[in-house]
Amino acid sequence: MLEVMFWGAIAMLAYIYVGYPLLAIAIGRLFPRHVRRGDCEPSITVIISAYNEEKSIAAKIRNTLSLDYPREKLDIIVASDASIDGTDGIVLGFNDPRVRLLRVEGRLGKTACQNAAADVATGDVLLFADATTMVEAKALRAMARNFNDPDVGCVAGRLVYTSKLADATGNGGTSYWKYESALRMAESALGSLIGVSGQLYAVRAAVYRPIAPDLISDFVIAMDVREMGFRTVLEPGAVCFEETLDRSDQELSMRVRVTLRSLLALARNRHLLNPLRYGSFAWQLGSHKLLRYLSPVFWLVALLANIALALQGQGQYVLLLLAQVAGIAVGLLGFHASRRFGGSRLLAQPYYFLLTNLSSAISLVRFARGDKVVVWTPLR
Repeated sequence: MLEVMFWGAIAMLAYIYVGYPLLAIAIGRLFPRHVRRGDCEPSITVIISAYNEEKSIAAKIRNTLSLDYPREKLDIIVASDASIDGTDGIVLGFNDPRVRLLRVEGRLGKTACQNAAADVATGDVLLFADATTMVEAKALRAMARNFNDPDVGCVAGRLVYTSKLADATGNGGTSYWKYESALRMAESALGSLIGVSGQLYAVRAAVYRPIAPDLISDFVIAMDVREMGFRTVLEPGAVCFEETLDRSDQELSMRVRVTLRSLLALARNRHLLNPLRYGSFAWQLGSHKLLRYLSPVFWLVALLANIALALQGQGQYVLLLLAQVAGIAVGLLGFHASRRFGGSRLLAQPYYFLLTNLSSAISLVRFARGDKVVVWTPLR
């Protein structure tokens, strides 16, 4: 029974991190569902949710106004979540009728700000972007071309992380995101993404519906779009840039916040896990999100079963236990020496794997006791 538990847990982890991505990539390449891109220039309202972003908001607005898109078809709403710094004044200081400030009182959180801005937006397409994200000039045109396909309800941009420091958090984050990006490309080809990068994504205004403030909008939007019969696709030509965090405590805090809100979203939309009704989308959702978040449970089972088998004196399990302990030790080293040894992939990848599983474990415990996260504080 211990061997069944150990190898069953190892098999699940192998499926989550290797098997499912390889299957998704293979099926996506063999049976791709193409997007009928074409000339399309809908009016676009860019919505930037901001809380105390005085360091970034001016550069973000200038970047947005400089994008290659018809001037008369582009406007910006900065939804300020009751900011208490100079954010609001900076926005109001722009002498451009296309830039509007929408102050949301009460500190309601990012999702509530997005809902409020979407309610007053005039664009045919709502484009959501973060205040710290810089976007390439051609990104909007590239995204707009996808809306030529009537089946497309949401278009995700391609996020590229840049690292200021050669530390384990930065290097681990960029390596993880390359892996995640390849998987999202495959899922888009399969039919529909199960989530988008919150830094840059666009939605048909007619498709957008208000999202509960305690849920993570960039995950829920893909589920809402699929439930309404539309696709969420990735546009590789819509590139945006975001700096990685450079402290493990900040990265862990961010991961816990995102995972906890995602678990709550999965629970409320669990009907989408029904493969008889939602087909491959349910498989993607279960494999990429639900099982990924449950991976620390499988890892704990594998570790405990491995310890029990090793104590029985079975040589191969002693070696396997030593390998697990060594992997954990290397990962833990990253929390204390990330800047000293972070340039080494030998440290950065085990460290980031451990960090993501630790964040999932913490989030599962907090989810079980009913915790929620609604508001956010900028970390960059």
